[in-house]
Amino acid sequence: MKLSRRNDGTGAEAPAPARPRIPYEVKATALLLGVLVAVNAVAAWGIFSAREDARRLALQEVALQTGAHARTLEAVLATLRGDFIFLSYSPPLSRAPAAVESPDPVTRRWSRLAIEAAVILFLEAHPAIEQLQVRSGPGEVVVAAGRREGYPVLLPPRGDLSAEARGAARLVRVSWPLGAARGETPRESPEEGDVVEALIDPVRLLLAAAPGSGGRLSVDTSGSAEASSRRDGDRFVVTVPVRDERWNPPIEWTLVRREDGGRMIRSVESLAVRYRITVALNLAVMTLTLVLGLVAFRQVRRATRAEAESRHQARERELEHRIWHSERLASLGRLSAGIAHEVNNPLEGMRNYLALLEEDLDRGATRDAATMVPKIREGLDRVATIVRKMLRFGAPGRPDARTVDLAAVVDDALGLVRADRRFAPVRIDATIDARTGDGSAPPMLVQGDPTALHQLVLNLVLNACQAQPDGGEVTLRCRRERDRILLEVADRGPGFSDEALEHLFEPFFSTRDSSGLGLSVVHGIVAEHGGAVRGENRRRDDQGEGGGARVVVELPAAPHPDPAKETPS
Repeated sequence: MKLSRRNDGTGAEAPAPARPRIPYEVKATALLLGVLVAVNAVAAWGIFSAREDARRLALQEVALQTGAHARTLEAVLATLRGDFIFLSYSPPLSRAPAAVESPDPVTRRWSRLAIEAAVILFLEAHPAIEQLQVRSGPGEVVVAAGRREGYPVLLPPRGDLSAEARGAARLVRVSWPLGAARGETPRESPEEGDVVEALIDPVRLLLAAAPGSGGRLSVDTSGSAEASSRRDGDRFVVTVPVRDERWNPPIEWTLVRREDGGRMIRSVESLAVRYRITVALNLAVMTLTLVLGLVAFRQVRRATRAEAESRHQARERELEHRIWHSERLASLGRLSAGIAHEVNNPLEGMRNYLALLEEDLDRGATRDAATMVPKIREGLDRVATIVRKMLRFGAPGRPDARTVDLAAVVDDALGLVRADRRFAPVRIDATIDARTGDGSAPPMLVQGDPTALHQLVLNLVLNACQAQPDGGEVTLRCRRERDRILLEVADRGPGFSDEALEHLFEPFFSTRDSSGLGLSVVHGIVAEHGGAVRGENRRRDDQGEGGGARVVVELPAAPHPDPAKETPS
């Protein structure tokens, strides 16, 4: 225990409140809990980050695939543009304006048939072309062809492409001049010359560029947008521009892909769900392990604490026994002078009786000599009794528990104290309650060790006498209350101070120059006999007289023994 100086002016040190220490089991448990939380937090973060990484990678993959499809679509458009160039340079179409103006009807007829055949073959080879016509000059249609139920057919010549067909929002109108040089930029107004016109279906072009897209890809022909990729909830939206400046008008489309993100990362989601279940089970198992470990720690700690407490109590009992024995020996030393005086008195008497015995024998007065013998024997018995009491008081060993009359113990202890001349100025009165008419008292029986109880009474009386070195009064009262025997020892000294009352029965605490073991031994003896002891100050009267200290001992009363079997204690 950490000590701090008591601020009472004496400079003494007193125990300060100790800072609570955290047991190592709690520290280890907290560390394990922290590791558990950290591991599972890392696992949860790994699941979340893995899912986000999977989505990011899936979005990147969709963007790359969409970009590849856009480039493929541009390649298909480039191929279609090359076929248009080839068609515009083909002999039937390149000679179409001159042939249709020929005055020879046969030439005009065969030229038209050749042009129609070339157009039908072109439509057959290019399913993305919905309609196609060849014009010679503004407003004059040479050949027109289209599709019915998907098959190429010739259509009546009209001044423009079919308004019905062009009404479809997905179709795109393009044109190419007949006989234009390869790579030459078409004229901005092809209607003014000989041209070939067509309606292109972007959906069919997309199917040719990205077969099996399943409707996830679409073409926005309203204009070209910048490339982008974003997440719209659980869906991925990717846009990629599709451009070809060599068409007339220039093609500026936007390829749009809408993909179900959940479908893209379904395998990762399945793995994440399994991993989450594994983490949850791991957390549950580790939590259970933590709880069981904490319970085990507490049990081990309790067992260790109980074992340490048992060892500590054993050491305390051994120390109390040694202190008790040492205090008995110390008390024996303090009483040695009075006991020597008590022994010297009968010895001096016996010496006188022996001198008288010798004189009577020398005179031959045997009858007078015989009267000296009982007196000498009485003196020897008195000395033997004193020595026997001293041996019983100082004898070590385990307590001898038996039925003891506490009143007799009080009488024996008072006899030893009264024999000490130092306490002659102190008047000692003893009161045994419920005395009979002849002055005898019923036994105040307790179960215990007579030597220890003798030491108990002796210590209390000595303390009361030492508190009044100039003379005073010590009062002993022994009475019975139901199943308890009460012994009160009171004096008229200065009483207990507040500090003394707080540490009254602590070992080595004394307000006088003594060992401070007297009341501590009293407390130990009372505790061994299953009793209780308390100290208090006596009240003063209105004139301020009286006062002093009082110590009250309560011991369990023993049942009265059978008179026929009762043996003196």
